[in-house]
Amino acid sequence: MRYGFTFLGLESKTMKILNRNNDVEMYELLHVLNFDPVRRRMSVIVRSKSGDTLLFCKGADSSIFPRVRQEEVERIRMHVERNATEGYRTLCVAYKILSAEEYAQADAGLRDARLALQDREEKLMTVYNQVETGMSLIGATAVEDRLQEEAAETMEALQGAGIKVWVLTGDKMETAKSTCYACRLFQRSTELLELTVRTLEDGERSREVRLHELLLEYHKKAVQDAPPVKAGVNRSWSSAGQDYGFIIDGATLSMVLNNSAESNSSRYKNLFLQICQNCTSVLCCRMAPLQKAQIVKMVKNSKGSPITLSIGDGANDVSMILEAHVGIGIKGKEGRQAVRNSDYAVPKLKHLKKLLLAHGHLYYVRIAHLVQYFFYKNLCFILPQFLYQFFCGYSQQPLYDAAYLTMYNICFTSMPILAYSLLEQHICIEVLLDNAPLYREIAKNAVLRWGTFLYWTVLGVFHGLLFFFGVRFLFSNPALQDNGQVFGNWSYGTIVFTVLVFTVTLKLALDTRHWTWINHFVIWGSLAFYCVFQLLLGRNNMAFPEATTFVLCVCQHAELGVSLAGHHLAHPAQPTARDPACGVPQTPRAPRSTEEDGSVERWGPPVSPVFSQAPAHENLFR
Repeated sequence: MRYGFTFLGLESKTMKILNRNNDVEMYELLHVLNFDPVRRRMSVIVRSKSGDTLLFCKGADSSIFPRVRQEEVERIRMHVERNATEGYRTLCVAYKILSAEEYAQADAGLRDARLALQDREEKLMTVYNQVETGMSLIGATAVEDRLQEEAAETMEALQGAGIKVWVLTGDKMETAKSTCYACRLFQRSTELLELTVRTLEDGERSREVRLHELLLEYHKKAVQDAPPVKAGVNRSWSSAGQDYGFIIDGATLSMVLNNSAESNSSRYKNLFLQICQNCTSVLCCRMAPLQKAQIVKMVKNSKGSPITLSIGDGANDVSMILEAHVGIGIKGKEGRQAVRNSDYAVPKLKHLKKLLLAHGHLYYVRIAHLVQYFFYKNLCFILPQFLYQFFCGYSQQPLYDAAYLTMYNICFTSMPILAYSLLEQHICIEVLLDNAPLYREIAKNAVLRWGTFLYWTVLGVFHGLLFFFGVRFLFSNPALQDNGQVFGNWSYGTIVFTVLVFTVTLKLALDTRHWTWINHFVIWGSLAFYCVFQLLLGRNNMAFPEATTFVLCVCQHAELGVSLAGHHLAHPAQPTARDPACGVPQTPRAPRSTEEDGSVERWGPPVSPVFSQAPAHENLFR
């Protein structure tokens, strides 16, 4: 509703307002009582042209209602609750006429508090609370805060990826609950477990006793009586068990986290965490910024040490963004405090889906392969040098030329793995975005476990042994050239090094699934550069086909054959149909059941396991 008043601006502490009669009213701004998340309100003290001193205050209904005359509250409360239930963000507005004595006292108190060198914030808070009392309620406002585009789809995808979503907000419970339904975090079938001041109010028992009873009741319902969840199945997808949503407000959370009895506090925290972990979604409303950080810290330090991510767009989200393992700020109209204190910044919430499910997935696999490949190629490099000491009388004679020692990791093998770690896509981005459950395949550090690390270590040891003893077997007959000339120490080391460079480079080529012109350039270019460098260095042992060709053929076929065999044993190929959109093998579409009894069926695009694609060597010359 428009009342015909327009704020024209502030000039030299003079506010100008155009009223409904098109007359300009002027008010002198005397003091600003700044907003803070504890008070949940802010005020201004102004003086009109008639000489009246007025205090105007706006804030949350829970903060304004106790400070106005109670007979004015009931007629406004109904409208506030109705608007909050419909998803609007509500504010209440009150005013107070200050007498000369009241203003003089408030002015002196504010000036002294602002000049205080110690406990300045506490003194200001005391003066604010003294002034903002005995006000008259003007009314309430309701502002529609629409969800960003694709917010619901983003939340649904995150839950499908096995990510627990907690909503930490300072809004009223009704507004926050409506938002959760709009984001599909709560479904109509979700049973809500509410732990708020309203549920703790019981005339016969204290809040402490009631809190203990509700925690035990919710724990029995959500944890003890819940059916066991099979590995890899999200409870929210299962029709066998009831979905639960948990709601808690800031006042009740303070009782849970800051209980006077240390033993009770620890027990309440454990019960609270166990309930939350078994709920589909958790809503924490009426949260102060420090309480948001407390929640993140509590989850971060809980059993299992889960990885936490906080995302927000305002200054009140900074504390939880800094507390989480990963902080993401959204650029918006709320200011840039969140963006400046975050690890990553995104324009809109919908970009979180691509950031996590696509780029997060791909970069984790790339970095995991990068780390293990470095162990592998350096083990292949140093093991022949180590074995050579047993055959040179422990004289510390190097197997490789000094130039090879210097340029192995700098020039010969650096660019292919760099291109791989930046460009590799074992599954294309479109498939990752359409199939959120693929993110579960890399959960709990699946690609950097001991099994895969030992595979790369054993492969490096095998290749190193084959490099050294394969060439040594060749050198068991010293007359290798037509003129009877034999190879020397440097010839031996150069052939070993040649086989090494070709093998580790071709091994990476076999592991590459997403080929671009950059991959082709750095892989084949690195091998060509090595051959040119070999010619320029004068170690051209590749000119002797009787020796080097035999070693390259025999050793590399044996080494790469074992690599492929190991790949097939670890990740057996399955009958696949190729997806023309991005060339990623996928199984034919078919209905599948999420439960053994077949109670839930789902039609749609298949979910390809991350490591059940066709072997990499099939993609090499595609």
